[in-house]
Amino acid sequence: MSRIEEKPFGMLRKSDGQPFSEETVKNWYIARSFVLEQLAKVEEKIAITPNSNKHLHVVVRGDHARMLAIVRQVALFAHYVNFDEENEDVTKKNRTVITIVSHDPDIREKLMAEEYLCNLPKYCAFKYNDSYTLNMDSFIDIEIHVVKDYPEDSQEAALLSVCQEMVDTYWYKRQQEHFDAIDTRMAFFTDKVYHIGETIDNLPSEDIHCAKRYAMALKVFRHQKLTITPENIFSDNDSQAVIREKMSNIFCSDCFKSRQRSVMAYSEEKKRNGEQVKRLDDLWEDMNNALSRSEHARWVVEKLIMGYSPLSSQQRMRDEDLSYDAQKRTQYRKKLKRDIRQLAHIDLCSYRDLRRINPDNMKYDSFLMLAIPRILERMKREGES
Repeated sequence: MSRIEEKPFGMLRKSDGQPFSEETVKNWYIARSFVLEQLAKVEEKIAITPNSNKHLHVVVRGDHARMLAIVRQVALFAHYVNFDEENEDVTKKNRTVITIVSHDPDIREKLMAEEYLCNLPKYCAFKYNDSYTLNMDSFIDIEIHVVKDYPEDSQEAALLSVCQEMVDTYWYKRQQEHFDAIDTRMAFFTDKVYHIGETIDNLPSEDIHCAKRYAMALKVFRHQKLTITPENIFSDNDSQAVIREKMSNIFCSDCFKSRQRSVMAYSEEKKRNGEQVKRLDDLWEDMNNALSRSEHARWVVEKLIMGYSPLSSQQRMRDEDLSYDAQKRTQYRKKLKRDIRQLAHIDLCSYRDLRRINPDNMKYDSFLMLAIPRILERMKREGES
């Protein structure tokens, strides 16, 4: 199974249809490679399980364009299974904390540029020096701090400190590599998770995290979808909304090995506690609830960064008005999330609210988490992972 290398970041356009600068696109590729490598090293030392009381703390020293691309990539990648959105104590939610060392009084507005965090700072917890705090009760698992001086270490955090020299040196040593080419095979298989059809669609929205309910769907996935030879997933004819949907599969699959590290750490945790060692599949099943919640949290952050917003009060009212006709309501929701001028999504909410608003979609998070070890197994079997 040969690598499938594609260059999707350059296909993205701003909301006004204009392309992002070549420098911005290059910074995205550099940041993706750097962050995935650096955080893999951190997670090998301190992999986070559902029972962990630690969180990741990334300190980014500087606010130049490439450093803010690092902030963007950390926010896309760093999502962990011990995040507790319902904990009233904000210090115990176990959010990933990104601290930016900056003297710019307008840094929040700068971060809301489309090439950086876009809509995320509007909704995530945000602290600016000692001046103000925003959204501290947010359901989002990313928290942003801006400070003028390097912060003190925390006993509760796994720390990664990044300066521009580190990133520039990393790029300089590897610039002969294909930074602007992403192997999209895992993203290809991730997309297939959402094309199982009736095997998933007909499941009732109950006992969502019960792995046994997905046995038939996993069988179909393994014997029909995972046997397909991967192909390019992007096309020159793709609309901007479709490009964003396809890129979502890349951002999702980028986290698969991080998920795997959490599962293996969970296994080691059980061994230390004297519990019986379980089969790998059983471990993924045990963690399905925590993994699914974390995946929704990751997806929310990704969508905000990619320019989506929760439904406005007017849009929600219209959605409620259409509750009498499921087909019209589905069409309306699809129109909102594919209209590049608004990019609104009904599922941009807490996991608790998702159960009330759109419980059917929760099935796909649970099924995807159970499919991850199968996808990684296929990649390993081909000797390409």
